[in-house]
Amino acid sequence: MTHLTRRMATVALAVSALGGFGLATAGTAAAEQVSYDGYLDPNEMGFYYNSNQAGCVFDLYDKDQNFNNDNFRAFPSSASCNGKGQVVGNNTASYKNRTDQPWTVHTGPNSGGTYHGEIPAFYVGNATSNFKNNIESTCFIVEYCAPY
Repeated sequence: MTHLTRRMATVALAVSALGGFGLATAGTAAAEQVSYDGYLDPNEMGFYYNSNQAGCVFDLYDKDQNFNNDNFRAFPSSASCNGKGQVVGNNTASYKNRTDQPWTVHTGPNSGGTYHGEIPAFYVGNATSNFKNNIESTCFIVEYCAPY
């Protein structure tokens, strides 16, 4: 192998290693920013301030046992939408499940309350009269959700 060929191979290897590192760190940062950003990504559950998936959204990737310490967000954050900054607890009118798992919703925090319902995988709809503006917690149906 000539000196020039060896040098080109070394440079190519170094560039490849740096590129792989950049992709790995970008993926980690992106994963941390997916939930709670006001944009409903694939594999997230979204709770909307208004009916028909309108207004601001509360998007999450995992269970949340207390909506009373969460707020509806806009995407991008500088945008405006109905409900921006409002507490999610007892303010949800519709939802969109972009996951392949059903979710349970509860009318009380910590999976409590009078009513417990299921939102099927990939379901889009408005909350029924028992749940409209009355949801305070959620989790995957396959998870253990106290007090069940």
